[in-house]
Amino acid sequence: MHSLKSNIPIILILLISVFIFSILIIYPLALLIVLGFPLIPKALSVMSFIQAIEVTVTMSTLSALIAIIMGTPIAYVMARYNFHLKSIVDAVIDIPIMIPHIIVGIMVVLAFASYYGLGSILKAHGINFINTLWGATTAVAFLSSTYYIRVVESSIVMINPEMEAVARTLGASPLRVFTSVILPRIWRSMATGAILSWARSVSEAGALFIVAYYVLFGKNLVYPASVYIYESYVGIGLVNAVEFSAALVAVILVIFVIYRVLISIGGGHA
Repeated sequence: MHSLKSNIPIILILLISVFIFSILIIYPLALLIVLGFPLIPKALSVMSFIQAIEVTVTMSTLSALIAIIMGTPIAYVMARYNFHLKSIVDAVIDIPIMIPHIIVGIMVVLAFASYYGLGSILKAHGINFINTLWGATTAVAFLSSTYYIRVVESSIVMINPEMEAVARTLGASPLRVFTSVILPRIWRSMATGAILSWARSVSEAGALFIVAYYVLFGKNLVYPASVYIYESYVGIGLVNAVEFSAALVAVILVIFVIYRVLISIGGGHA
């Protein structure tokens, strides 16, 4: 280990880094905590906001499940196999995090709610993507699945392929090899990727402005939490938006802590 005391340039760079981090990350978060957290009980007493949280948690959880089901096989193939056009597939996986979110909303409408795409077929079967949980989940899943795929792919790459080869020579099928050799070694990374995907979905607003500005949830039209906060800011003012923002952050932190505790109890740290 090198001592920082003898390396003045590194110390200066580190101080600049810490200063920028403090101003950019810690300061806004601390200000929201100081001003907003005393107002959390008031925010959580508003039934329409509770419904907004319910919609957001529901669509984000569905999005994370989609990421797991869709992303795990893709991550495995990308980590273990070389094939033609792999570089193109690799680039396509990253595209969702580079496209402006408003455009993602337009893409979802175009693909699933217009006569240019599958809209007419889906509507004929009673499936509507505009202002529904279907549309909201599709939009956030498009934007968040990349995070899951990359985390799991990196974890699989770290596993020695010879372990799989030995299992195959002992007569195990590819599926048995995956469930007995790979899965026990990547489930923590899967859990980490899932919570990252979930958190990314919770934070989404831009695509929802297009696809699901409000969601038909049960018999009620409910804003997703991010849209709800935007409406409170535009319609009432900054103080009201701070109140609901702090409440949403608190709910997310509670869910995150509970999730991490459950992962730890399940056998180690994700």
